Amino acid sequence: MPESISKSSNQEETHHQSKFLSKYLFGALSILLLAFLSSTYISQNCLEFLKTKMFPKSNFVLPPLLEANQLHEILKEKNFDQNYRVIEAFFSDKFHQNFDQEHVPKAIYFDALHGADSNDYIPKNIPSVEKFEEYVGFLGISNEHHVIIYDRSENGFLVSGRAWYLFKMFGHEKVSILNGGLSFWKKSKFDLTNDLFSPTKTKFKANYNKNMIRNFEDIQNNIKTKEMVLIDSRESESFNKVHPEKGIKEHIPNSVNIPYSSLFDLENALLKNPSELKKLFENNDVDLNRPMIISCMFGVRSCTTAFAAHLSGAKSFSLYPGSWNEYHQKIKE
Repeated sequence: MPESISKSSNQEETHHQSKFLSKYLFGALSILLLAFLSSTYISQNCLEFLKTKMFPKSNFVLPPLLEANQLHEILKEKNFDQNYRVIEAFFSDKFHQNFDQEHVPKAIYFDALHGADSNDYIPKNIPSVEKFEEYVGFLGISNEHHVIIYDRSENGFLVSGRAWYLFKMFGHEKVSILNGGLSFWKKSKFDLTNDLFSPTKTKFKANYNKNMIRNFEDIQNNIKTKEMVLIDSRESESFNKVHPEKGIKEHIPNSVNIPYSSLFDLENALLKNPSELKKLFENNDVDLNRPMIISCMFGVRSCTTAFAAHLSGAKSFSLYPGSWNEYHQKIKE
């Protein structure tokens, strides 16, 4: 090999090694500097500013439905804490002990009923804007974070769907659901931990979309106008049940039944893909271009139906939190 070419190759290799070492040396020094500043009296705002400059935010937007292997890779990103928050959703704080024993790394426990003003008509109501903002900020979730949600139900959507709906309704677009939840994460043999991740309290500002919630009066009006498609997510047995005295089926008039269980692939316990979900709606004569109101028994499973409609390209959807539980009580009054 000519001497000039050999020297050029050596110089190029040395240059690449130098760039590699400089990159990781800078990262190590940055971490040490942040650790030092965190232990001093420097303001939190100043510290966050320095983090932003040292570790730029990711511009990559995650899909609304996230697979287990995708989250597994995302957890390895060096800027994970700055760009993402993983939450395990459930109702009430009394199941926190299950979370404490094992959970997805970096996950935070999220009570999907925190701050909800529930009652006999709506036992699983939604929280006020102020209470949601306060709670989410307290958990260390800001408007800049992409929120990844999972739960412990069989398919991973029972409570995740409600949590997803809350974030969407309060104006947070960067939110995804982990397909299959904790169950499929375990089947995939990915890591679990009992380490508790407690990020610093931050500020979350909601932008409430009132059109994503409907009440009893809205339902009564829509029965007359038929402006929006009414979807009932209860299982077929409940939807088609006939009242023993009145002889009428126990569902809201003009409703279309798309059972919660029909959203899933029974073989792998995962949500069906978007094309299959779209076909499911079309086979039930649901026009995805029309606005829809989705209900179930308590306004929980219907949130996953809303998520499925979203994946299928629905233009407008809303939730009736009272669902059949409220409706059947109020029509008797």
